Amino acid sequence: MVSAFFNALSGRLRIELSEAPVPITPNLSNKRAPQNARIESLRLDAYLIEDDDFRPLTARELDAIALDAPQVRLRGLGEEETTSHAAPDRIAFRVRDLLAAVEAHERQTRGASKWFDGVDVHHVFFEGLRLQEDGSWQVSWGS
Repeated sequence: MVSAFFNALSGRLRIELSEAPVPITPNLSNKRAPQNARIESLRLDAYLIEDDDFRPLTARELDAIALDAPQVRLRGLGEEETTSHAAPDRIAFRVRDLLAAVEAHERQTRGASKWFDGVDVHHVFFEGLRLQEDGSWQVSWGS
């Protein structure tokens, strides 16, 4: 199982596109990617919420075991296919390793996501991993 500490993390997926996102409608602050926009860069910034503030993770927290497994299969909401990621030491994922696997999964799959006919740039707030019946882990993203 993924550690409770890992699933308590917050984070934001930072996506840079070839074209700037545009408002969905004039009256909403929500934005969408233009249909032809492509991902230029993507990174996951993880943090903890503590005392009503965000703080970066410490080296000790990043080194804690997040998943005691040599490999993990990840999928996004509504995705059929999974991506597989091996623990660097082939034994277990530390917090930093599992965050890197989530980021790699998004690099591999986010470009195929569709939200208002473009790459999903709205659901970017990390909400943990959920075990699925087939043994894969669904990455949960909020808006």
